[in-house]
Amino acid sequence: MTVRDWDLRHFRLIAALAAEGSIGAAARETGMAQPNASRTLEQMERSAGFALARRTPRGTELTDRGRVVAGLAADVLEAAESVVRAVEALERPRGALHVCASMTVAEHLMPQWLAAAQQRLPDVSVTLDVGNSDEVFERLRSGQAELGFVEGPTVQTGFRYLDVAPDELVVIVRPDHPWARNGSISPEDVAAASLVVREPGSGTRQTADRALAPYGSGPRFEVGSNAALAASVAAGLGPGVVSRLAVQLPLRSGRLVEVPMPALKLRRMLRAVWSAAAPLPRSAEEFLRLVGI
Repeated sequence: MTVRDWDLRHFRLIAALAAEGSIGAAARETGMAQPNASRTLEQMERSAGFALARRTPRGTELTDRGRVVAGLAADVLEAAESVVRAVEALERPRGALHVCASMTVAEHLMPQWLAAAQQRLPDVSVTLDVGNSDEVFERLRSGQAELGFVEGPTVQTGFRYLDVAPDELVVIVRPDHPWARNGSISPEDVAAASLVVREPGSGTRQTADRALAPYGSGPRFEVGSNAALAASVAAGLGPGVVSRLAVQLPLRSGRLVEVPMPALKLRRMLRAVWSAAAPLPRSAEEFLRLVGI
């Protein structure tokens, strides 16, 4: 046996030994019997030509050279896992697509996209989950969805993205609120007010917090959806900050009023996102082309 004969079983063993600190624990972690794990380690040492580990009263610890090999083994295992995820993605049926979208996209853009997909991609069955932007990234990371749509100011590490459409947050109040008579409002007044806002993890909340942070911070009343935010503002709970897409109807009807904030525009980009660790399934590529991305 030579080093070139090492396979994933050998790499898993030395990586587990680095993490667990004993050959027994490493054997359990890799599903090997302890005698087999010990023999495998001895074979690796003979083929490498140097000791990978030393036995101590506290267990088994890696030598300096062993730690180098274990670090490289971890890279090999990560690369192998990427191959597995890529193959699984390519194996998925063309007609199945699991999408997760943040609230604003799901409520105001996704319905027309799904209707278009039904007409123009009849062999693609789309399943839609809805959550805030942080939840979208988590479902993509765990493999529960292949394609996501988010509205936050940043894209988390490990994901690719494409811009979908620009969006703007607006300050809204009841028609009888004092701000409705002002004509405009300053960022300082908005930041200091008792605002109705979306929950942490929401892209709307992240965008508003980041933009208003330099101007101070007042009390916040958190709600879990755009509809709940608009209803809370209409009920008199306080001013709110929300996507213009989410309040088009109440603004047109006069139930809510937009208060301009000329000194600070709360603009953002809605994005399609997916894991960088695996290629997009063909059904996801077709869906993105359908929505004009």
